Amino acid sequence: MAAQLGPTRPDRLTIWPLDTQGFGIDVRWAGGEGNARATIVRRLLQEAGIRARLTQHPDGRGWELRVGPVPAEDVAKVIDQFVW
Repeated sequence: MAAQLGPTRPDRLTIWPLDTQGFGIDVRWAGGEGNARATIVRRLLQEAGIRARLTQHPDGRGWELRVGPVPAEDVAKVIDQFVW
């Protein structure tokens, strides 16, 4: 299904340090197609055992995944394999 959708490149990507070891990754997509992309990426992350919470952005025009915690050594891999 992800291949049919095409690239899942987000409109915004933010990486931030957590108090404990690791990082959080916030990923945002806009519009109806963004909802589909966010849902698919969330499913892929969950199947890989990576926590991700999907929410609608407060402005109602976007969808955001909060991913993590992600160990520092895995941040680039998570982005490359699942988000981008």
